[in-house]
Amino acid sequence: MRVGLHFGPLQDFPPIGKILEMVQKAENLGFDPILFADSVSLSRFHVHDPYTTLALAAQATSTAIIGTCVTNPLTRHLSVTANAAGSIDDISGGRMLLGIGTGDTAVHLIGKKAVRLNTMRESLIVLKNLLSGTPIDFESQVLTSNWNKSDLPIYLAAGGPKTLALGGELADGLITLAGLAPETIEWVRSCVTKGETIAGKSAGCVPVWIDGLLSFGDDREKIRNAIKPRITSFANQNFRVSYHAVPENHLSEVKTFRENYDETDLGPTTKNAKYVTDYMIDRFGIVGTVSDIIERFEALKEINVETFLVAMPFSLDERIAIIEMLGREVLPRVL
Repeated sequence: MRVGLHFGPLQDFPPIGKILEMVQKAENLGFDPILFADSVSLSRFHVHDPYTTLALAAQATSTAIIGTCVTNPLTRHLSVTANAAGSIDDISGGRMLLGIGTGDTAVHLIGKKAVRLNTMRESLIVLKNLLSGTPIDFESQVLTSNWNKSDLPIYLAAGGPKTLALGGELADGLITLAGLAPETIEWVRSCVTKGETIAGKSAGCVPVWIDGLLSFGDDREKIRNAIKPRITSFANQNFRVSYHAVPENHLSEVKTFRENYDETDLGPTTKNAKYVTDYMIDRFGIVGTVSDIIERFEALKEINVETFLVAMPFSLDERIAIIEMLGREVLPRVL
């Protein structure tokens, strides 16, 4: 089992040197891949541009895969995204991974809606052609890049059945925040298999990376309450359109959360947190004592989760503590 890191928004803008120190420490401990969110610094979100950070992270690391988790086709033109990805791949010596999705927080915070499935399909095709230097007709114009990076992997972020199937069909891999329960992961894999079948691929050949939020502390109840603001965006991303893989006995609480969710109220002090329930914490996170964390990781390994991406709380200090704890207590057990 491989364990990677998903660096999302922070509660402030720390010195970039501290972030790079954390990235170096993570690689030395065995974390791989190391991915950065592409969001916007609006509301209470504080996030550096991912490609700026990736260029520096490429120099601060030597072996780990680095990339986006994730960008989208709306806030950047696809030609710009392909050029940025190709550039980071050059700088890093071939370690870039392009994670892309239909658009969540970064899109909604500027008043846009996530792209439709057909647009996402077109985006994957266009990006593959741009990265390989193959001419492609896009928006009534033929685009031809001078990149020759057909091996640069494109991973699709997906949580719904149609997007998961699209990833199985066209992407090199998937990143999913759909949940950590065995039944949810089984459902995700079944959706991906449908896409693999359409493309004539063998079932299970497209990698599926599971993304989940992690936090720990000695006081289980205290740490679970503290993580609720961070959980809100995970839950909302999954429930914004529908309630896939939600058990009937939890449907009412999930609907209450979604019906009361304020898209503009984000960050450590969000009022959306009061609607987060234990079910949501456990579906999208690994939260509790060190023993709880170890137990959940061992369970994920038992159901053959190949790669788990660790998303973390808003505080840089908490992130450093999590990386150190996982490096000490978890990675030796699961790598």
